[in-house]
Amino acid sequence: MPKKLPHILFSLLLMLSFAAAAVTPALADGPAEDKKAARHEIHFMQDMIDHHHMAVMQAELCLDKAETPALLSMCENIIAAQNMEITTMQSWLLDWYAVDYDPAMNMNHLRPLKRLSGADFEVRFMQTMTRHHKAALRSAEKCLARAEHTALADTCQSIIDSQTQEIQTMKTWLCDWYAICKKS
Repeated sequence: MPKKLPHILFSLLLMLSFAAAAVTPALADGPAEDKKAARHEIHFMQDMIDHHHMAVMQAELCLDKAETPALLSMCENIIAAQNMEITTMQSWLLDWYAVDYDPAMNMNHLRPLKRLSGADFEVRFMQTMTRHHKAALRSAEKCLARAEHTALADTCQSIIDSQTQEIQTMKTWLCDWYAICKKS
């Protein structure tokens, strides 16, 4: 069995679970009844679509530059999960609010990573992605408190759970592989 096949199967199962649990309920829902909640949901989803798109671009660069199989696998999983969440949130924006939204990104943030390779790339990537995920956690925590749609709140909780785990994993790898050990 090829080395990457289990990771591809995991990614496919993850995408299918998001599709079944997240996209389907949105078809029956309309906009949030509370106008503040509606504004927050729209703003959150647009920001998270952009945020996830940035992570996908970084993870795609990781597939080209990283050397460690475990990190390559994580990057594949980030791409699969966050692309699915982008698609889901785009669907909800359209279904709930008649908002057609595509990511708006500036590619300049990739320049420092593009210049690196090998261990230098891996260290910088994990440090950058850890900071990136921490920003997503702050937004997702606010979403939990303000979202009116249960499916959106569930997605926010999923973001918190998955990205908290990825942060911890990258901190462990930085310490174990590169002796960069931080407690926070």
